Amino acid sequence: MKKLGVLVLATTLFTSAAVFAAPSGPSGFDGADGFAYSGAPRGFDTADVGTVAGVKKNAKDDQFVTLTGRLVNYLGHERYEFADNTGTIEVELDDDYNWSQISKGELIQIQGKVDRDFLSTTLEVYRARPVSEAPVAP
Repeated sequence: MKKLGVLVLATTLFTSAAVFAAPSGPSGFDGADGFAYSGAPRGFDTADVGTVAGVKKNAKDDQFVTLTGRLVNYLGHERYEFADNTGTIEVELDDDYNWSQISKGELIQIQGKVDRDFLSTTLEVYRARPVSEAPVAP
């Protein structure tokens, strides 16, 4: 009876190890068979959100975005209002970073992560840099 138990245990361990070691492909790329593969970069299926209106309408929570516009208002501790030609959005500039290279009203490019809640959409900014002129729309 002991041998049978050991044999069943060994078989289970070796078969489950083979299943977990199976290769996985990239996610977001549906194959011809209709199945999505996992294990590669994500985000290629997200909508273009290069404007404030695009972020508010199409961006997903925790999606990284790049926007060009201006800081127009200080809302309180680490929170500012960012505006472009399509609207405004609240952004968070963490006071652990040095933001002295940007000024109120100056045209800047920001990169950050979308924080979408039930009632609001905000942006946690990780990088900001001044730009000399507005980018040409494609």
